This record gives sequence, structure tokens and C-alpha cells, in this order.
Amino acid sequence: MRFVLWILAAAFIALCAACGGGGSGGGSGTVLLTGRVLSVVTDGPANPAAGVQAGSVSTTTSPADGSFELNASTGATTVLVDPKIQSWSVFSFTFPPATDTTDVGDLWIGPEKVTVNGRVLNSTNSQPVAGATVSFGGHSATTDSTGVYSIPNVAYSSQNPSGFLGITGLARATGFFAASFNPTTAASAGVVTIDDVLLVPSTDTTPPPGPYNIWGRVSPSSLAQGTTVTLLQNGNPVRVYTVGSDDRYFFWAPAGDYTISYQNGLHTAPNQNVTLTQQNQVIEKDVTLQ
Repeated sequence: MRFVLWILAAAFIALCAACGGGGSGGGSGTVLLTGRVLSVVTDGPANPAAGVQAGSVSTTTSPADGSFELNASTGATTVLVDPKIQSWSVFSFTFPPATDTTDVGDLWIGPEKVTVNGRVLNSTNSQPVAGATVSFGGHSATTDSTGVYSIPNVAYSSQNPSGFLGITGLARATGFFAASFNPTTAASAGVVTIDDVLLVPSTDTTPPPGPYNIWGRVSPSSLAQGTTVTLLQNGNPVRVYTVGSDDRYFFWAPAGDYTISYQNGLHTAPNQNVTLTQQNQVIEKDVTLQ
């Protein structure tokens, strides 16, 4: 009897090992992919719900927000999105091999496909940035030696280009702060050209000797010296200046929208918002530490 029980126990253990613990996608050979599918026509979740497939595994998006979760094979690099609209074609999105839970971001679909072209430049000298990664609409590309990138098969709608114009892209490169961008023109002959994207070197934390286009005074004078003044764009620091004995700070920055923060130990001043519409525009922002 004891021998029979031992045989049954051994068989049970072997069966459990073969099952790998069970579950839907919980095995060591799967990863969880998450993301959203959005429509350039409605600027919202796919309607009707879209089909999302990775290899032989598929799911559908949430009608509420376009989100999805999919247990794909480890190392997956592609998802296919079927809009479930007869006149729309299937969209293919690629990403680095997934070895753990991976958020593939917002995947945009639409009735048409266009190619998005542009350049990435160094903001300090206008030289091309090679090897930068540019992401837009769920797709990405790498800049060549001239800073040029080209992203094909991006979702578009000629009937409602505003949805496309609302998509925010991102450019990043080693040694630079990341920069976001939006298209400003509609497609022409199936091509959209993006304005030059300027990346600020991460090592460039102080302005050149001159000129400057953002500056200000920090008071009271007894607290001003040593104040750290940080210029941020889209929440990312792009310049840092330490106030000296003259109680002033200076920045040289490309045209754009910025926020300035101030800190000296426990003393701070309210953040200041600045919009530079031209490179040669000069804006003064004086603050009082509290």
C-alpha cells in the first residue's frame, strides 16, 4: 500500500512540473504587454474595440479607454492591431524585445497611413544629432548621420487632421535631455514634415557668457547668493544656474515654453512660467525668496 501511494505521489509531482504552475500566461515563457489603441479620427479609444495580436495570442481593447493587456511570448517585438473597420488596414507596431512586463504606449490607428520626416539638432550649435530615437504615433525611428529620421505607416485622417496634429512625439539621445514635439502641418502627398527638434545637451547646465534671453533678480539680497535656479521644459531640467553676489541669474535657451524654479535651502520662490516666441526675445523674471 505504501509503495502504491509513493507511485501516485511521484506521478502527481511530475504532472505538476509538466503543467508549469498553470495560469493564463503566468509561465516563464510569457510576458505581459500593456498599452492603448487610439483613433486619429476621434482622438479617443478605438471604436469599435480593436483586436490586438502578438504571435498566436490575441485580445480586444477596452471600449472605455482603448487599453489592453496581452500575455505574449518572451522576446515579443511586434503587435498587430486590427481596427475592425472594413476600410481600415491592419497596423503593425514594433518595439525592443520584451523580457518583462512592457508598456508599449499609445498605438494610433486611422483610415490612412503617412510617413513622418524630420531632423534632430543640437540646440547649442544646430549640428545634427545622430543616433537619436524619435517616437511618434506608436512607431519609432533612429536619426542618421545628418540628424534625419523617417517614420512610415503612421495613422492619419485627411477628413480630420486635428487628431493627428494632437499626437505628441518624443526625441531622445544619449547625452541630451529628451524633447517632446507636435506636428504643425497636415500631410502633403502622404508625407508630414516635422519642424526641427532641438535637443539640449545634458552637460550644458549653464548659459554661455552671453547673450542671454531669460534673466532675473532674486531678493532679498541676504538670501539670494547660492540660490539654485532651474529652467525646466516639459518637466525636464534644461539649465541650472547658481546665483552669485550680484543677486542675478541668466539663461540662454531656444524659443519655447519653460518653467523656472528657485531653491536656497529651506527658502523658495513661486515657480515662474516663461514663453519665448523668438530666440532674440529677452524676458525678465524677478522673484522674492520666502
